[in-house]
Amino acid sequence: MNQLQDNFDWSRNDGVPDLSNAIVILWNGFELRSTALVRHANATGANKVFILKFSDSQFDLSENDKCLEQQLDPRNTFRIDVDRGSQFRTYQTIRSQIAKSDPSLKIIFDITCFPRDVLLLILYVLWSLSRLDQVICVYNVAQDYSTQQSEISEKWLSKGVSSVSPVIGYRGVLRPDRPLQVVGLVGFDDQRVTQIADILSPSSLVFAHGDTHLKEREWLVSQSKDAVSMLLNRFDESRQETFICEDGQSVSAMLDRARAAKPDYNLVVVPMNNKISTLFAATYCLKHRDVQICYGGALIYNHSHYSKESDKFYHWTAFSETA
Repeated sequence: MNQLQDNFDWSRNDGVPDLSNAIVILWNGFELRSTALVRHANATGANKVFILKFSDSQFDLSENDKCLEQQLDPRNTFRIDVDRGSQFRTYQTIRSQIAKSDPSLKIIFDITCFPRDVLLLILYVLWSLSRLDQVICVYNVAQDYSTQQSEISEKWLSKGVSSVSPVIGYRGVLRPDRPLQVVGLVGFDDQRVTQIADILSPSSLVFAHGDTHLKEREWLVSQSKDAVSMLLNRFDESRQETFICEDGQSVSAMLDRARAAKPDYNLVVVPMNNKISTLFAATYCLKHRDVQICYGGALIYNHSHYSKESDKFYHWTAFSETA
């Protein structure tokens, strides 16, 4: 691995990056927000566009498909079906496609609507192929979540957990003679965090709420704090932490504190805040290969009212911490 692969972090910038002559990676999910990037940027000049979706998706994607067809050049657009039931097959498929791409091209990775487990897999592929120095991760800021509910305490994004498992590339090193500490990054999916914690049954729990330095995200802080308070009341041997959602160093420092508090424990991270902090949690685990990430896919999504997009974008580029 080169220096960037071993010791890296992310630098934030405003706006939409230039997509010309880039490899663009998109998720086609149940939200029109999935297509926000290509509606706000000219994607016709992209070198390749990879559009991923679940192979067994039961959602009507016709509106998204129509939008993507209008915005993209079909000659350089490639669709990839993701089998959530087989992480390894998904990993192989994504890796083979990216490995065949021109290694000199920048990679625009729109993380906005990616399921967390697929986001993690793609980041691991890019890391393992030594392509991080060419990656720009893009995120569209939501105006609102759970849009049918006006009261923040009533908002929800998903419910239930289908199964819980480590994610390929983030399996860590768990020693059977050590107790387990779980760190959950908490957002609207706190009900799933509860179920994952019940399933893993750790000896120590850390529930971390997300703070922010972005004005347009301040309204989300109280929800995260309230969710953590509820979790602390439910679980014994639990404690509270905090991190800045859009700051990779803050996420890293929070996880460092959790490790330092229980140095003789195995550490499992459950990133269930937003996709930005999921990216940063993954970065931490790529630099600390003994730490595991677990994920539990949802049984139900609030797909009709999940979120409302904005015209605000941020993007992150990787940089070497030792440069």
